[in-house]
Amino acid sequence: MNIVQHASPNMSKGRQGWTPDFIVCHITEGAFAGTVSWITNPASQVSYHYVVARNGQITQAVDISNTAWANGTNNSTDNRGNQHSQLVAVRERRVNANLFTISIGFEGRLAETGGRLAETQLNAAVWLIDNIQGAVWQRYQTEILLDNIVGHAHITPRWKPNCPGAGFPFEEIAKQLRQPAIAGNNSPSRWATEAWEWAIKHRITDGTNPHATPTREQVVQLLYNYHKCLPPA
Repeated sequence: MNIVQHASPNMSKGRQGWTPDFIVCHITEGAFAGTVSWITNPASQVSYHYVVARNGQITQAVDISNTAWANGTNNSTDNRGNQHSQLVAVRERRVNANLFTISIGFEGRLAETGGRLAETQLNAAVWLIDNIQGAVWQRYQTEILLDNIVGHAHITPRWKPNCPGAGFPFEEIAKQLRQPAIAGNNSPSRWATEAWEWAIKHRITDGTNPHATPTREQVVQLLYNYHKCLPPA
């Protein structure tokens, strides 16, 4: 799979010091081409970071280091107020949720799909979210937890109570993203595969139990192994 770039002017540079640790899923309520056209039109004042078509095509409109305008919140008492969110993080942080979220629009109309994804779209969703997790880890050293893959309705339940729809396959996406861990303890998560293979190659780790919680002595041993692989000063 690949990602086609269609830059949107509808975004804010940077994230005001916040790190993206949530992925928010939306239903576009329109066709793929029309959605891409709309979020790249300055008049719309709306954008997603990514859009995923029913056929699996993916477009990126906003870089993950910048803030898309997809699911903003505020501290008022209106329908976009942080206080109404289903998410503790949104309620406690009390800032615009766009600052710490990465938004994905999925092509579809609620009346037709109920939020369900086509098989090719589901496959693209898993691939893209895995890709985002890896990019966020490399850029911010932050892991986006599977529980932090949510819908627009979780952010602003009074403003968008049906987005992305009751049929959206959150559990299936999480299940597929967990597959490396289910397959066996010696299979790292996909976003960590490159780093894990590097660590094995340099004998920093023996390659076992990538999902286990290390003890302090194991952490020290890993650091010592890394020290040994450095060139002489």
